[in-house]
Amino acid sequence: MVRLTFFYLFILFFSFKLLSEEMNEHEKIFFNFIDLNNDNNLSLKEINSSIKLLFQIIDENRDGKLSELEIIELKRIIESLS
Repeated sequence: MVRLTFFYLFILFFSFKLLSEEMNEHEKIFFNFIDLNNDNNLSLKEINSSIKLLFQIIDENRDGKLSELEIIELKRIIESLS
């Protein structure tokens, strides 16, 4: 399930125009969410920490698994950011 969460993060983060020289507001928000130490760089540790945090937020019943309903909620979160 963490892979699925990472997939959603990947899709969200790389959905911007790759040829654009600047990030739009949604991309900046997403970048800042992942950039936990605010150094304007993303490390693998920050990405993994963000994925774990997102997983914990979505896993509402705290069973260590994401159900179909929890995935639907993830989709709502992603849609609200776009």
